Amino acid sequence: MVKKYTDAEIADLRAYYEEHGVVKLTGFIEPEWVDKVLGAIDDAAARSDEPIPAGAGLSFGKADGRMTIRHQWRENPTIREFLLNPEMARVVAKIVGSKTLRFWFDLTFMHDGAPDGGKGAGTDWHHDIAAFAFKGEQLPSLWMAMTQANAERSRLMFVDGSNKSVPGYYRTPGHIPPADGSDDGYLTIPDIDAEAAAGNLSIITWDCEPGDAIILHPYVVHGASGNTGKGFAGRRVAITTRWFGDDVRYLPTHIPTGNGLSVPRQVPGVDYNPVKVGGRPDGEYFPLVWTEDMEKSVLAAE
Repeated sequence: MVKKYTDAEIADLRAYYEEHGVVKLTGFIEPEWVDKVLGAIDDAAARSDEPIPAGAGLSFGKADGRMTIRHQWRENPTIREFLLNPEMARVVAKIVGSKTLRFWFDLTFMHDGAPDGGKGAGTDWHHDIAAFAFKGEQLPSLWMAMTQANAERSRLMFVDGSNKSVPGYYRTPGHIPPADGSDDGYLTIPDIDAEAAAGNLSIITWDCEPGDAIILHPYVVHGASGNTGKGFAGRRVAITTRWFGDDVRYLPTHIPTGNGLSVPRQVPGVDYNPVKVGGRPDGEYFPLVWTEDMEKSVLAAE
């Protein structure tokens, strides 16, 4: 299902991740599973206009040239089998330095090629941690390319080492600052493009082939430009996943949205109240996928 790494390869990947806040895993997913997952994503997208049954976790978001799909793992057996794979979790855990790894949720991004030669909606510069109800250094995202991602097809861009230098939580796209100018505890993100052009920061980006993956730190600033590819053949599809390591705790923050206060990024249909503030995630919505002890047991049996 996923590429096997030697201890030496893992060590090199971890060193790069620790320095830059992001690392690329070339050829991480086997081609057979790229095809299976892309097929499952396309099936879900084809039903995006249908009513969602009460209690279902699946949700969709749409913009010009862009669609998102959340929480397929709760609805689709193929996606679930793919994502709750101990070998996948092991690689992520080893790179971020955690002895355990729980799965949180998946989020699929579909950037369509522009039929008129224009550009679809991209992803604004942001970091994920500000929108998470859980906090921790070991809260990585594993982003996996199901199609090509390059300069024309919405490849990801990262501010090198920004996970170490961010002075606080940046407002996420759509986060409205207080109208009265009061301090809500969040920061306005700098003009990243201007800062990069001035040489004040460095941008990391990679072209990706189907099956390539990227692990990113929850504090690292990143974004993606709109797709300028042509038509369906030029689309960019990727699935990103969120994971919980040893240091993750439930520490929800409130983001003003203009319609009162809301706890960000709650999973539809899931009551987080059983997790006490400051507590560790547990239970069916946060399945334990890999532990160091599991690996030791397997090695002992061999």
